[in-house]
Amino acid sequence: RLAHEIKNPLTPIQLSAERLQHKLSGKLSPEQEEMMNRSTETIISQVQAMKEMVNDFRDFAKTPTPQLKPVSINTLTTEILGLYEGSPLRTKLDPACPEIMGDPTQLRQVIHNLLQNAQDATLEGPRPNEPVEVKTELVPYGEHSGVVQNAVRLTISDCGAGFPAKILARAFEPYVTTKSKGTGLGLAVVKKIADEHGARVNIKNRLEGGTVVGAQVSLSLPTDNGTHS
Repeated sequence: RLAHEIKNPLTPIQLSAERLQHKLSGKLSPEQEEMMNRSTETIISQVQAMKEMVNDFRDFAKTPTPQLKPVSINTLTTEILGLYEGSPLRTKLDPACPEIMGDPTQLRQVIHNLLQNAQDATLEGPRPNEPVEVKTELVPYGEHSGVVQNAVRLTISDCGAGFPAKILARAFEPYVTTKSKGTGLGLAVVKKIADEHGARVNIKNRLEGGTVVGAQVSLSLPTDNGTHS
């Protein structure tokens, strides 16, 4: 409801700026026209940015309850990797990974989000041509009612500048981001979907000889019914 209330005045603000630009065009001195164009373009672009932020927030608040069904993380990952054809990627998908209970639509969103983040971080980092690594494996997940559980772990590693310490501590909070563009809702949405799948998300920096060489995000999805964390 709040998103709707914020969006309502944005369209008339944008239309009013466009109307001013149209009506005054050619009727001002060059200096005044340049200032008018610069000001109206600022209003229009900032209104558009607000609309996008409100849409992202609405989507975050509206994440539906997952519809769980047997799904292969390897299959979903392979599908999404097809969208990144031509990008430098290194894949290590373990064929021994069993299906998990998950919502395919939400998990696709998570995988795509993590891949996009890793690619953006690498491109903005010191080694933009290095590949992003995508890996799946079957790992122990602890015990539940005396029975040892396993999980399918998806790990995505980039070659960017890594997470600053203050981001590492708060990465899953809404609006926390290291990126120059975007709203910072990415990892918050990932965490929300993971929680509802009974999964764990871990983030850390990759180190070589004490030097940060990139970041790593892993998603561990239990292989039982996905309800225990």
